[in-house]
Amino acid sequence: MHKIVTGTIAGAAGIALLLGGAGTFALWNANASTAATTVSSGTLTLSAANDGVWTDITNGRSTTINPANVLMVPGNKYQFTQTLNIGATGQDLKANLTYANQSITGDSALLAATTKTLSVTSTSASVVQSTANANTFVVSPAAGTSAVKVLFTIELPSSATTGQNGSVNVGALAFTLTQIAIGS
Repeated sequence: MHKIVTGTIAGAAGIALLLGGAGTFALWNANASTAATTVSSGTLTLSAANDGVWTDITNGRSTTINPANVLMVPGNKYQFTQTLNIGATGQDLKANLTYANQSITGDSALLAATTKTLSVTSTSASVVQSTANANTFVVSPAAGTSAVKVLFTIELPSSATTGQNGSVNVGALAFTLTQIAIGS
């Protein structure tokens, strides 16, 4: 029995050595380079074309104001107007344009009592109001630079009963432009 086991082990080792040698052959292969070129990425930028203007539009007024020098009371409505430039290079660019809510700071009761709205128009880009958020606009800029006009309005409704002696800082008002994924 011992001779059979030893013979089987020796036979298996011999077969393994023979098969190991048989596995060292090489397959033929070749390669070639192509005349392909590089692929570059586009750009999407947002910049202010001017400093913007604040206007008191309460009850049909159209008076230029400095928000730091006025005292808002229930019923007041102030509007910020500015032209923004959108730089776009690349195909299929669409982006959401809105104001950065965190850029408006101040007394929490007064912030909660105010209503904030955004309107965006352009003659050089396609602009459509988002169905998901009234203060977000889907912008499809033209190649190169497109100008968009933003109208940001802050109002303390006549019905407001909170926010007395508070302040809202709109001096750092910012706008954001975020690309929308293709196919979304």
